[in-house]
Amino acid sequence: MPVSSAEPRRGGPRKRDLVLQTVVDELAATSYTQLTVERIAEASGVHKTTLYRWWSGKPELVADALATLMDTGPVPDTGSTRADLVEWLAGTVRNFTGTPLGTAMPALISDLASTPEGLDAFRVAFLAERRANCAAVIERGVARGDLPADLDADLFMDTLAGAVFYRQVVTGGRVDADTAARVVDLLLPAAGDRRR
Repeated sequence: MPVSSAEPRRGGPRKRDLVLQTVVDELAATSYTQLTVERIAEASGVHKTTLYRWWSGKPELVADALATLMDTGPVPDTGSTRADLVEWLAGTVRNFTGTPLGTAMPALISDLASTPEGLDAFRVAFLAERRANCAAVIERGVARGDLPADLDADLFMDTLAGAVFYRQVVTGGRVDADTAARVVDLLLPAAGDRRR
């Protein structure tokens, strides 16, 4: 998943894309806990002081790579609420089970939890866009009459994605290509029952 070689984004060093791609490459070769800012500096050829000038440490570097490089949507309107929800959740499954960044997610969240500003930055940079895209899917479902108008959209989204996170982090249960469809098929009837 190479980073675009387009002009560097504002708010980072000239070689920001290279640094973020290096984070991904290093996570593919080592665990999050073994990854260090020094290792990223050496592998990217960007001086450590430059990295610390733009990122306060490893959690912020990895969170930035995750927010920049992982798929956040949007979900195309297929004409089917079920298909739209499955596609959104399938993106979550792909992000968190099929990439080095996704594998690093539990340790990253744990690290960021000790720095509230880092966790807030991660939420804004990565989660906000994914949740906004899911909210758009839910709004389409309400407009179609597939979901109740008074649905608690935040709780519904948490429940959708929560099944993936819980299996990945807590139970070690199977998360595969069919997981998204199975979770959506469990939740849609329950949401639909509330309309009656």
